[in-house]
Amino acid sequence: MYSMRNHTRPPKRPKRRLLKFVIFLVILGLGYNYIRPLPHAVASILPLASETGDVQLKWPSQGSAAIGAEGFGPLATHGSQEVKPTASLAKLITVLAVLEKHPLNAGEQGPTLTMTQADADLFDKYFGQGGAYVKVENGEKITQYQALQAILLPSANNMADTLAIWAFGSMEDYHKYAGDMVKRLGLGKTTVAGDASGMLPVTTSTPSDLVRLGELAMRAPVIAEIVAQKSATIPVHGIIYSANSRLGYNNIIGIKTGLTDEAGGCFLFAAKYTVSKGSKPVTIIGVITGAPTLNAALAGGEPLLNSAKPYFSVETPVKAGEVFGAITTAWTATSKVIARQDISLVTWRGAELKPEVKLANINRSLPAGAQVGTAIVASGGSQGSAPLVLEKAISGPSWQWRMKRF
Repeated sequence: MYSMRNHTRPPKRPKRRLLKFVIFLVILGLGYNYIRPLPHAVASILPLASETGDVQLKWPSQGSAAIGAEGFGPLATHGSQEVKPTASLAKLITVLAVLEKHPLNAGEQGPTLTMTQADADLFDKYFGQGGAYVKVENGEKITQYQALQAILLPSANNMADTLAIWAFGSMEDYHKYAGDMVKRLGLGKTTVAGDASGMLPVTTSTPSDLVRLGELAMRAPVIAEIVAQKSATIPVHGIIYSANSRLGYNNIIGIKTGLTDEAGGCFLFAAKYTVSKGSKPVTIIGVITGAPTLNAALAGGEPLLNSAKPYFSVETPVKAGEVFGAITTAWTATSKVIARQDISLVTWRGAELKPEVKLANINRSLPAGAQVGTAIVASGGSQGSAPLVLEKAISGPSWQWRMKRF
């Protein structure tokens, strides 16, 4: 007698289910491979040559020096590049630190400071030492901008210390902040200590670092505005005058002078120079340290500046129609790429040209002449660009490649 209770179904086949699942995963993976974004093409860039040759500059007969330009950094140096006292060039560090803590926009006066007896005592101290100063009285009110003018124009030592303590709470806290700041800004051989004025010989730097410091200062609109002023009027003291007697000559637009027994005469200067008609002006930055007098440092600035000018030029390292390099897609389609227009930029003789390419994401066939990216060439702070087009057509990825890629 047949019994349903004794009847058993044949077992399922797990291997068949596993095979179906594997096939499903393969199909899913192939589909995902087909639709997922394509990898970017890669570019190889032809090397670019800049004009080369010896650079002969009119260096000062005594002391150390360096010359550079905004965006370029130091370009040439002369004399000892050892770490030495900075004198009042240290005040640029003070001002940069204060502006990081209490930023000012162009046209702003900033907060008003009320001078205390401690500030009046700083005036008495520096007055007694024969240092640069502006008169200060207990209870005097002065804006942050006016305090910056007092520091940067007549180089007032007392106001540098006053502003540093106002911004950071103490001289010790200022030194810690400024020490960290100069390292962060790439001034690796600069040390800040002692005071905020540079009168003590323990704030030290090198000519190359001071050129970089000049770059940083001139990038701050408030500093650039103040160091271009020949005079100003502040509370209590009245009219103050810039210690930079060369301001306005040979397009000199700043920056700072300094003088101590240990540092000698120091002059950090900046000047605008238009290399050729229609080109963007270059801000040349130079420094002379360790001169026997401040007048000697000031007198050496313009010969150095003028001797550097001929070594700046406008070059055209890439011309329209020239091959700039080549691109290769992930599926091995390749073509040379051509600049659609000239790339011209200001260079310094012998300075490295830095080319790069920014490519579009190529995911289909493209005809000859199609734009596939942008060529960029930089030299220091100068940069030029041009569209890049294909020299020949390239094919798009095949469906087989899209399905099989890893």
